Amino acid sequence: MKCDGILLDLDNTLYDYEAAHRPALEAAIRLAHERCGVSAAACREAFSAGRRQVHRELAETAASHNRLLYFQRMLELLDADPLAHALALYTRYWDVFLEHMIMDAAARSFLDSVGNRPICLVSDLTAHIQYRKIERLGLAGRIRHVVTSEEAGREKPHPWIFLLALRKLGMDAGRVCMVGDSFARDILGASGLGIPSFWLNRSGETHPLPANATEVKDLREILSHLS
Repeated sequence: MKCDGILLDLDNTLYDYEAAHRPALEAAIRLAHERCGVSAAACREAFSAGRRQVHRELAETAASHNRLLYFQRMLELLDADPLAHALALYTRYWDVFLEHMIMDAAARSFLDSVGNRPICLVSDLTAHIQYRKIERLGLAGRIRHVVTSEEAGREKPHPWIFLLALRKLGMDAGRVCMVGDSFARDILGASGLGIPSFWLNRSGETHPLPANATEVKDLREILSHLS
């Protein structure tokens, strides 16, 4: 497959998202318990409920992923003061999250092996925290382009986010490939624009693949398909 440029998902593609999220959330819940005098179980329940509400109200926008809004809503549901605590919980969450972020060995090998092909990260989330993740993973010297759903105004699989990435690379759909872990967002979104796609299937899900998509279990498998 000819692939002069690469569109690359970040979360759960270059690192294990859950391995960072779980300790981060627990650290934030402990802090909420300490500061608000509410049981950890009640904090977890309120966080989950608040997250669902924010997702529902801000669906398909980058703001729907904003942990500050999750913690604000959690505190409101607990009848605690969000202005006194939300920022501290948000900061603790991301500090611990970043501490636990480790780039997948296969991802590092993949990035080391794709040569000088330009890469554009294509990610659903707000720009600030994605820049912090990029810095933490040491990607700034290797990758020069990024598109977040905050910048694009739409989330994957909406075409706008992919088209903006193509524009940043100065390439058309036939010259790039998309690499990501989400079948619905990464693969269907890119394939629908005629972008050949590689689905990093970490979940064990089964889906009928588009004609221009390939399923892989390890990012290094992609290398044998590139010319």
